[in-house]
Amino acid sequence: MSIIARSPVRAYGQSKLANLLFALELDRRSTSSGWGIVSNAAHPGTTLTNLYAAGPNLGRARPAPYAAIMKRLARWGIFVQSVDAGVRPLLYAATSPEAKGGRLYGPDGWGEFTGKPTELALYKSARSEVDAARLWQLSERLTGVTFAAA
Repeated sequence: MSIIARSPVRAYGQSKLANLLFALELDRRSTSSGWGIVSNAAHPGTTLTNLYAAGPNLGRARPAPYAAIMKRLARWGIFVQSVDAGVRPLLYAATSPEAKGGRLYGPDGWGEFTGKPTELALYKSARSEVDAARLWQLSERLTGVTFAAA
């Protein structure tokens, strides 16, 4: 796992991968140690939030072109969904009795851009238990917080 991002988009992607790895590792450790914590991960698909306007626009006088494109796609009802629709996979993962730990949930539509909540296949980059354990250990070291195994 690379830790140096050379662009804002790559840094964002790496942060999302780290979130996923951490959630999966938390579930593995909870299961093996009997902590009683169920941990899974979820993503909202492509959701029309201020990220497209604010993120790439910080410090600019004019809006980033992404914002207009995303608003247009949302009006057409393709590739972009509302915040209300985007939050559904997260709510499903957090509250549904059918949601299992150590899983990834997101939209069921084409390309996982939009749709109803469903369990998704784990991304190849998130399947490394070695990387997840390294991230966990680094997190413990940097925060000074550790969790004892049972």
